[in-house]
Amino acid sequence: MALKIQTPQGLAVGNISFPWRPDTEELTVHRLVIRRGDQAIDVLASGQTFTVIRREQNLESATLDGVLTANIQPEGLQVGDVLEFAISVSSSDPVLKGHVEQIGANWDDTAIGRAHLRMQWPNGMKARLRQTPSLPAFKPVRVGDSTSVEILLDDVKPIIPPKGAPARYRIGRLAEMTDFASWADLGALMAPLYEKAATLPAQGPLHAELERIRNGSRDPKAQAEAALALVQDRIRYVALAMGAGGLVPADAEATWSRRYGDCKGKTALLLALLHAMDIQAEPVAVSTVFGDGMDARLPMIGLFNHVLVRATISGKTYWLDGTRSGDTSLDRLAIPAFGWGLPLVPAGAALVRMVPTPLEVPTRDVSIRIDATAGLTIPAPFKVETIVRGDGAVAMNASLANLVGDARTSMLRDYWKEQYDFVDMKSAASTFDPKSGELRLSMEGLAKMDWSSGWYETDGTGVGYKADFTRAATQDQNAPFAVPYPYYQRSTETILLPPSFAGVTAGLKSDVNQTVAGIEYHRQSKVEAAIFSIEVTERSVAPEFPAKDAAAAQAKLRELANQTTYLRKPPGYKPTEKEADLLIAATPTTAREYLDRGILLLDRNRQDEAIKDFDQASTLDPKNAWALANRGIARIWKGELDLAAKDLDAAAAIDPNNGGAWRGRGMIAQRKGPPQDAVAAYTKSLGIDPGNAFDLGHRAEANKAAGNDEAALRDAAAALKIDPKWIDLYLLRANILRNQGKNEDALKEAVAVEAANPDIAFAHVTAANLFAAFHQDAEAMKAYDRAIAIKPEAYIYLNRSMRRPKADIAGRQADLDAAARLDPNDEDVLTAKAELQVDKGDFAGAIVAYTSAIDKSPGNAELLTDRGIAYARSGDAKRAAADFTNARAKATEAVDFNNMCWSKAKAGIELEAALADCNTALNKAPGTAAYLDSRGLALLRLGRLDDAIADYDKALAKYPHMAFSLFGRGVAWARKGDKDKSAADMAAALKVAPEIRTDFERFGITS
Repeated sequence: MALKIQTPQGLAVGNISFPWRPDTEELTVHRLVIRRGDQAIDVLASGQTFTVIRREQNLESATLDGVLTANIQPEGLQVGDVLEFAISVSSSDPVLKGHVEQIGANWDDTAIGRAHLRMQWPNGMKARLRQTPSLPAFKPVRVGDSTSVEILLDDVKPIIPPKGAPARYRIGRLAEMTDFASWADLGALMAPLYEKAATLPAQGPLHAELERIRNGSRDPKAQAEAALALVQDRIRYVALAMGAGGLVPADAEATWSRRYGDCKGKTALLLALLHAMDIQAEPVAVSTVFGDGMDARLPMIGLFNHVLVRATISGKTYWLDGTRSGDTSLDRLAIPAFGWGLPLVPAGAALVRMVPTPLEVPTRDVSIRIDATAGLTIPAPFKVETIVRGDGAVAMNASLANLVGDARTSMLRDYWKEQYDFVDMKSAASTFDPKSGELRLSMEGLAKMDWSSGWYETDGTGVGYKADFTRAATQDQNAPFAVPYPYYQRSTETILLPPSFAGVTAGLKSDVNQTVAGIEYHRQSKVEAAIFSIEVTERSVAPEFPAKDAAAAQAKLRELANQTTYLRKPPGYKPTEKEADLLIAATPTTAREYLDRGILLLDRNRQDEAIKDFDQASTLDPKNAWALANRGIARIWKGELDLAAKDLDAAAAIDPNNGGAWRGRGMIAQRKGPPQDAVAAYTKSLGIDPGNAFDLGHRAEANKAAGNDEAALRDAAAALKIDPKWIDLYLLRANILRNQGKNEDALKEAVAVEAANPDIAFAHVTAANLFAAFHQDAEAMKAYDRAIAIKPEAYIYLNRSMRRPKADIAGRQADLDAAARLDPNDEDVLTAKAELQVDKGDFAGAIVAYTSAIDKSPGNAELLTDRGIAYARSGDAKRAAADFTNARAKATEAVDFNNMCWSKAKAGIELEAALADCNTALNKAPGTAAYLDSRGLALLRLGRLDDAIADYDKALAKYPHMAFSLFGRGVAWARKGDKDKSAADMAAALKVAPEIRTDFERFGITS
């Protein structure tokens, strides 16, 4: 070899070392010359000599190879010199019994000016030759009693293997020669060595171990497990590659007595134990380097660097490796990924395939649970557990076992911090189960979830990657691509979300179920009841995939990498109480902060405080349309409609597309009418902010008021899909469906409201009221009981008292007493007590109860009307008139006037005044069916039968199944003498509401 030194850095090649094995090899240095121009300097002739040392470079790996190294530093070496040397190594290993093998011409990594290989052998030797396609074909030349082949190449360039190809493609230039005729010859040579070494003494310590294993179990699998444990755990690994030890295994007894051995010695000991227990087993040689592609190589002992045991128990093959650790169960042993192995048997040895099957259980199994129910901005309790299986578990447990105290804690902390740097770790732990081979790593802490963009990227749930399967033009384009194999990991994540997430779904393109580039990808996610869950698995199913699939696989993997699973913060997300408390307690400094806090205060009915914050926001940012719009909405809730309208107009003037301004206008129109204007305003708001539950739900109410029942049903359903806790909308849908005669569908709303809100008492009360309306009294009482079981509250007992039969005075009284104990000052409870007194004929008691309720709500027109009726029935016309006058003065909205009309008409008192009240209500909300029904009753009481029938006709044109209108019209027809029409109307009314006749009789109205 000649090396030209062209730079000062090149002088380093002057450190010349030649290794050899003195037991089987002889090193000869034929020439060592420095050429400087025409001058040739013989280094060895000048008196320099080699220094021979034994370095044992693999002591840290417990390997002794006995290799010696001859080293020399040629003196006087200069830049521009050519260093030339020639050596030979003669090898003769008695174990090979005269067999020869050679590997050369592996000129792949370095540019070489001239490369030369010559191999020569006696003519009587049956040599087999092989060279890779990147070398010229051999041309044997026979001269005298020998044959030779020769390769001479100039300007040899490095070979860069195809990117991503399997290991066999890393072999570029290679020449092989062997005189082994087949793999069977190699097996026949080595098998006797293991037969000799794998024998047990008839007695002694090792024989005692055998008896212990035999006596421990009669199950061959258990015996094999015990034998493997003995070899793995009680014999430490030391590789003895000196002399014959490079190929010859140590005897089983010697290995046991020394308590150390290499793969050969451990294999011999394990074979001895298994054979003594009549378990079929043989040694199998493998390569940890050349396994892939070995089937294309010539038979050579030098290709192998490891040996293990193949055992057969009950017809099943198990691969036992004495140099491993932690293999406590044969059932968990996989086929080792060595590619090929050679059974070392006396006859018929042939390569066997050694490729594991795809894994059935993940080697890395991660589960994450985050409890974000307290709010998105509140540090969330975080728990993660990673289960590691297989060799990784054993290796990591060994690392952890070497650490104690703070060092162990620090390692675990670093492990978790690298993966979850957004978690403030509070505790971490690890446990290892030797029986299952599982290492469990766990950590708990508080997570600061990043919702700053309005989205949360779920943790460790991505699939795919920015794959690059392109290759340089000079590389083999048809070489397959290697796959990490076998490989299987699973990740699951559960996030408990705040209540505002009810109905939210995961991001688009979340679920995956396909195989790409040899790996199965599965991902499935869902959100149910404000709980997000996702499972992601990746499992390789083949060790490689064909190059023809690379382009499509690259595109698909990149596409998958862009399909990240995100959780979206819902539009109009409502902070939790804990979040709100923190935000409200903070001191705002910007218009945005004042606006946000004002909205929180508004949501909590703290309108005055909210208005102050909106004032501050407007002062800091006069063009902030949202500050004006929200101040307008706050004033609507306070009843300051004129001031509210000015704020909303100002907001719209700044930004005509401000959804809040249109939302507020819808709210005003709902209160002042007409409902069609409310529908139009909410529609405009929804055009700006599609899917806003508030707008959808209130447009449903406005549509119902406008008589657009189908639109109301659609809007309510859409709102409930977003916000299933809007309980009043279930009731709205049920009332519409009932008026349409769809009683079964109406009852479904009762079931739906409970199913969607199992932990909310009001939902069960709403369902109970619906059940009661359809005379399913038993179901109603059960629903009330469910509500009380959640939390006994006054309004629950109040509602139950109101749904009991009128004649059940004791039951009604008991419920009202229970309600009063819970809330003695509840206005509705006082009102219900007053109504009960009226039903009992105790008008004086009723007046006392009404007065207590009015003290709580002085401006309540309905309470004033009801007390006026009680005064009238008690004979106190003066006080009755005063209450009626006061009530009319307090009334502002259409519903107030309708309620006064209805109460008077039912009681048959002040009927002309009742008629006037209904007229006012209808002037404010023309055509409203409920108001027409009330006026129909007043007209019926006044004896204006035709006018009553006309109003009932109009109401029934909108809602053909209104029981009160049907029965009232039936009474009117009866009084006019039309028995057929009367009977038809009454029958229709009784079909819808069987109790309707009793209600009219209680009013004092009969046909």
